[in-house]
Amino acid sequence: MTSRTKAVALTAIAALALLLAIALWPRPTASPDPQTSSMPDASLPPDAPVAVFMGDSYTVGTGTSLDGSGFPAILGERRGWRVVNLAIPGTGYATGRADGLCPPAGCTAYVGMLADAAAHAPDVVIVSGGRNDLAREHLEPAVVAFYRELRQQLPDARLVVTSPLWDDSPTPQSLVELRRLVEREATSAGAEYLDLGDLFAGRPDLIAPDDLHPDEEGLALIAARIDELLG
Repeated sequence: MTSRTKAVALTAIAALALLLAIALWPRPTASPDPQTSSMPDASLPPDAPVAVFMGDSYTVGTGTSLDGSGFPAILGERRGWRVVNLAIPGTGYATGRADGLCPPAGCTAYVGMLADAAAHAPDVVIVSGGRNDLAREHLEPAVVAFYRELRQQLPDARLVVTSPLWDDSPTPQSLVELRRLVEREATSAGAEYLDLGDLFAGRPDLIAPDDLHPDEEGLALIAARIDELLG
């Protein structure tokens, strides 16, 4: 075998080895789609009402075994809804985020969730949040604009709005004022306003170890109270 023939043979062997290595190299596992958990439950009847939820970490279920589904999953099971949970921790009527919990471009306040909500053609839309807004400027115009856009973009949906929730510490006066504002604007948009009250006042047993979010029992209480008020 000539030197040229040997070189060609060695090159062919090297190429085959490279192809074999590529074929055997472990494929990377695809990252979960951040919207997957927000899709309706396919196990329910196709004509089951679609309920879209917007809110913050209390709606997400942060800090619990229900993280990502939160109390909407419990409420949806009670009422036979196909739940779409669009809530994002840290957001509010006037509060967005730009960290790793959001898409690369960041996420806006609740008004930025409306296009996604409308795309699901919901029968019911439930908005529950507001505690992240207490230190924000221009809060009232943001609440007014949100409910105007909510009704415009979802003219046929049943709109349900809960009073902003607090933890087991004393409820600040600023949250009480926000509740009044949200009730006024939600009602003006034709939404059903549900006053949940201070569900967790003096109830540290319903708060997760992070001393901020409701635990599983607390989330179940939110769902039960909403279910009761909806009738």
